[in-house]
Amino acid sequence: MPLVSLVLPAFNEVENLADAVAGVATALDDVGPAWQLVIVDDGSTDGTGDLARQLAASDPRVVVARHPRNRGKGAALKTGVALATAPVVGYTDADLPFDMEALGRAYARLAETGADLVAGVRVNRERYSLRRRVVSGTYNALVRAILNVPHDDLGFALKMMRRETFERAELESDGGFVCVELIAKTYAAGLQIERVGVEFTPRTRGTSTMAGPASVAGIIRDLIRYRLGRLPSGRLGRSAETSA
Repeated sequence: MPLVSLVLPAFNEVENLADAVAGVATALDDVGPAWQLVIVDDGSTDGTGDLARQLAASDPRVVVARHPRNRGKGAALKTGVALATAPVVGYTDADLPFDMEALGRAYARLAETGADLVAGVRVNRERYSLRRRVVSGTYNALVRAILNVPHDDLGFALKMMRRETFERAELESDGGFVCVELIAKTYAAGLQIERVGVEFTPRTRGTSTMAGPASVAGIIRDLIRYRLGRLPSGRLGRSAETSA
């Protein structure tokens, strides 16, 4: 059994996927030889799925799942964890948001502190554009005010946790709000959350879908729905095709 399973949601990331997988492999090799990577092709149309299957063919520790249509980050995460076999699960994005060595530090922090979840926190957000800093700052302030969660940078794509932490959360969001939902439910349950500082890396290839107006509006909508107890429940692992 692997020590850790990492879920890598990927939507139209053919330009970044090979480097992301190589970075994950190097980082997890430092944890130990027994690890698993679950790539979830979330309805890509640019060849991401074909490349993912090629990468999996060269390493039996890599598993690929495919959504026939784009369903969102939360749906991809739930599909990936459903296929994960390790007692510790984590996830990040395929657009190389940081040096993947941070995965090893997050795993070590989880083990050393006995925490239930470790979340990455960006320490160099000044590298973002002014617009991105304003959007991020406003969103985090809204989350803290509406959900009473005393944490910052909740949406950053580095989380490492015990499998039972993920299962206990019973995540509902199929979209980008899933990162906040996970932290909010973990905090509300009285579980231990630790942080690890990460220097993020700006995207240099491909196109981000998370920072666009439609995505931001969807996340805010789900935040309000969650607060009102009206967030639609996504179905775990539905409509996914898998291959080793």
